[in-house]
Amino acid sequence: MIGPLKLLCFDLDDTLWPCAATISAAERKLYQWMQQVAPEITAEHDSDSLREKRIAFWKAHPELGHDLSKMRLASMHALADEFGLPHDWVEPGFELYYQARQQIRLFADVAPALDALSQRYRLAAVTNGNADIHLTRVAHWFEFAISAAAVGKAKPHSDFFAAIQSRAGLPPAEIVVIGDDPERDIAGASQHGMRTVWVNREQQGWDHDACEPDAVVTDFDQLADVLRQLETAE
Repeated sequence: MIGPLKLLCFDLDDTLWPCAATISAAERKLYQWMQQVAPEITAEHDSDSLREKRIAFWKAHPELGHDLSKMRLASMHALADEFGLPHDWVEPGFELYYQARQQIRLFADVAPALDALSQRYRLAAVTNGNADIHLTRVAHWFEFAISAAAVGKAKPHSDFFAAIQSRAGLPPAEIVVIGDDPERDIAGASQHGMRTVWVNREQQGWDHDACEPDAVVTDFDQLADVLRQLETAE
């Protein structure tokens, strides 16, 4: 028998809620606001071309990749410079985006599962993004949260998983990471000796030769049974 699980670490974006729809809605709100305060930019760019510029900026600045808030702010300052505009709109614009980015809608199966699992396990939130568990109103389920911005390294870097272990005060074998991303969540945690559950809602094939998840679920309704099976596996 492998032994009991003590801590469940849940990724946030695309694990507890759909990410793309959340970000797109926030960016639309920011763009509409920019039409009023920075019309020089929106006269030349629509939302899609601004997103392309932002992605290009991010690729050019990998040193900021662990902190998406800092990255987005820096890209907005660069955009102001490109158009010769003052920067007085950047901070308010980012705050408007940031608050909108927290307006998430959980997958339907998430809340009942977390309610039940929190009665048996310690729960933590782990993310490379800038979702805030308090602003997204999911904090009541979690003992603590670990973010890439706070650690200074993003998943799958070993420092991120070492930070989880240090904060939890547990050996890796008593921690399970539950997430949708095969590389950042599953491979990263596996390499640190943690157990893993891949949330594969789209039922994609596994294509990582270096490791495999300890378990796979297509929805959160399956989690409780899968975790019990992990604890009793020989």
